Amino acid sequence: MGWKQGTELDWLQHLVTYWLDEFDWRAWERRQNALEHFTWEGIHFVYQRSIAGRGMPLILTHGWPGSFLDYLDMLPVLRDFDVVVPSLPGYGFSPRPAQAGINYRYVAEGWHRLMSELGYTRYGAAGYDFGAGVTTILALDHPESVIGIYLTTLESDLAPEVDDAELSDAERAYLAENRSWDVTERGYSAIQSTKPQTIGYGLNDSPAGLAAYVGEKWHAWSDVTPPDDFLCATLTLYWVTQTITSSMRDYWDNRWHPVDRAWVGTPTAFGVFAHQTVPEGEPPRSYVERVYNIERWTVFPRGGHFAPVEEPAAVAGDLAAFFRDRS
Repeated sequence: MGWKQGTELDWLQHLVTYWLDEFDWRAWERRQNALEHFTWEGIHFVYQRSIAGRGMPLILTHGWPGSFLDYLDMLPVLRDFDVVVPSLPGYGFSPRPAQAGINYRYVAEGWHRLMSELGYTRYGAAGYDFGAGVTTILALDHPESVIGIYLTTLESDLAPEVDDAELSDAERAYLAENRSWDVTERGYSAIQSTKPQTIGYGLNDSPAGLAAYVGEKWHAWSDVTPPDDFLCATLTLYWVTQTITSSMRDYWDNRWHPVDRAWVGTPTAFGVFAHQTVPEGEPPRSYVERVYNIERWTVFPRGGHFAPVEEPAAVAGDLAAFFRDRS
């Protein structure tokens, strides 16, 4: 049966055994404590200043089911920048406000105010998954401040809506593969955008259930599944903060409080990491250009949905090259 109906049993047993018997959370605490952590208006963020004293400011936003940990391996490559890595509301050390409507726009506005509070009037932004959505709206709502954006995934909520007759053959082939992915992989989104609270009770009550649910996404959406140690650090962060339910509310809020699709004129770089265990399709540049002002387009030979974790040096190097050109 393998992975066809969900998380494979032997894989899960191995991961849970590692988490219980071998994983060293204290080592991860030491690694995190070597960084500068702050909170502002309920938002947790890591802040790495440039070794030169003041560099171009960047804000990097993770997705689901990730966390600020996703960007740790990129930080050493970005020492020439001032880097802000916030935790999305409802993830890890950032509590989620007890209200509906915490969508891309709500978060983007918070990020802009955070960067302003840090003294930055002009800055760059990057993200994947929900982070790509937040980054996109940040550029739409604050074009006077956002120098450029760097994305590694295309959010389906913000993808172009095009009549089939206007599509190229390459675009049509991509969308067909993407729809095929939806048929087998999109079930999680249906439950999380309608009844996240219900499934959250089980995931908050069972470490094995949490590992099965989150681990399946990291396996299916990656080119090569990240090491057990990283997966267990991510699981531990969700577990000790009890935030898996609040993180899943991103799907509910963005479904029932949607933002309008719009052309993004801000200079945009797109890193294409289309090598997932379960393929989602490789978007053609022409398709992404229907939404974004693409000024840099890089297709990578390895890496999937979680590119900042899977290929941190490649993402950081491409991102740095794009923003150096904007300075």
